Amino acid sequence: MRIDISGMDCALSGVEIVAMCDIDNPMYGIFGAAHIFGPQKGADPEMVERLDEGLKHLARVVERDLGKSVHEVPGAGAAGAMGAGMIAFFGAQLQMGIESVLDAVRFDEQLALADMVITGEGKIDEQSLRGKVVIGVARRAKKANVPVVAVVGDIGDNIENAYREGVSCIISINRVAVDIPAAKVRAKSDLALTIDNLMRFCSRMGI
Repeated sequence: MRIDISGMDCALSGVEIVAMCDIDNPMYGIFGAAHIFGPQKGADPEMVERLDEGLKHLARVVERDLGKSVHEVPGAGAAGAMGAGMIAFFGAQLQMGIESVLDAVRFDEQLALADMVITGEGKIDEQSLRGKVVIGVARRAKKANVPVVAVVGDIGDNIENAYREGVSCIISINRVAVDIPAAKVRAKSDLALTIDNLMRFCSRMGI
């Protein structure tokens, strides 16, 4: 296997490319693309090891043929190691996506007018702590001393660091213990009822 980029369009020469990612995982290893995201996509332990070995091999080929060491760059494991590919083939700079979005919407200016921030994601877990939306928002809000409520579908284990990052409260919308197919049917009403409950509390507290 060799990589030949001699046919790359010269129009890309000198173009600055910034790739936004929502995680800071390396390309491979126990925190890499295969080990972290493979099981989420249905890969069993044996498949995960094979995928990880493939990524290691690709990293070695990239370093040999392109002279770039990309595997340890934070975000290189984003999108199945697309982050590494963006660096290797386009010379891209990786940037945390949430920071770019918050800057684009002038989040800090809006934060100055806020009493509380409500944010959320499907599941908050250890992976969320690596730079996803909830933590990106919480870090900004913490600097402004504004409380943050994270409304999520599921709460994973070992998420205590979320509170240290600035999250004040984590609430799951799953109001009853049901499996995923049943939860999907209830999701809209469960979310509405959870927010209604939160607003009642805020009203009581004068927020």
